[in-house]
Amino acid sequence: MNNSTIVLLRPRKENDPTIHTYDWAEKAYKMMKSYGYTVIDIKKNEVTYNNVTKSLQYYRPRLVVTFSHGCPSSIQGQSECVITRKFDIDELLNMPNLREIIKPLIYSSGCVNTCLAMPDICNPLCMNETNVNLLKDTIVFTVACYSASQLGKCAIRYGAEVYSGYTDLMLFPVDSIHSQDIFRDIHLVFLKALLEGKTVGEAEYDMNRYEDAVIKFYKKTKYVSLPALWNKLHRNVLGNKNARMF
Repeated sequence: MNNSTIVLLRPRKENDPTIHTYDWAEKAYKMMKSYGYTVIDIKKNEVTYNNVTKSLQYYRPRLVVTFSHGCPSSIQGQSECVITRKFDIDELLNMPNLREIIKPLIYSSGCVNTCLAMPDICNPLCMNETNVNLLKDTIVFTVACYSASQLGKCAIRYGAEVYSGYTDLMLFPVDSIHSQDIFRDIHLVFLKALLEGKTVGEAEYDMNRYEDAVIKFYKKTKYVSLPALWNKLHRNVLGNKNARMF
């Protein structure tokens, strides 16, 4: 375990929310470097299952940060699941919602884009092997929809020290006055606190306070305040809240 190493994942797709979250990750990258951390920056077409798996195995980072799409049981890269927990055939057969999982195959040739609109189908259909176990002893911070609902819990069972993410959609508005940057800054408050050596619990507290201030300040601007409130209610920080970067 290298307490000075961070793995950063940031896919970017055209006409997609990752256009914005990629830029958020750029600011996060510069912040991490300014604090003297070694950052393994995996971006755009490099965000593949093989690249991510090899990086987690080789660098054994203290912190994994992803600005990406997510499904309940996976984190998405540029065109595939990159951190996943694969279901075996017995688990699939015992799923009460298997019919809903299989039905989209009639309408879709693959899992990548389907899972963004219909949770719970990407991971069972992905062919990539389980690699969530490679998050053992790490702090994981995800800016992605859904993954904390299942993958986060699974990551903790596999030995991840912390998993922070969303149990549902992660929302943010996009407009010409860059309201989306407000949501970038909410997440960067958490990262900044961690990089400075605060505990995960303290970082969560700082983020919540900042988020509360945003919600109050924009209370009359519903397209800002309501997504901020939604995100706060659907974010989950699992694991050891006394964990630190060092």
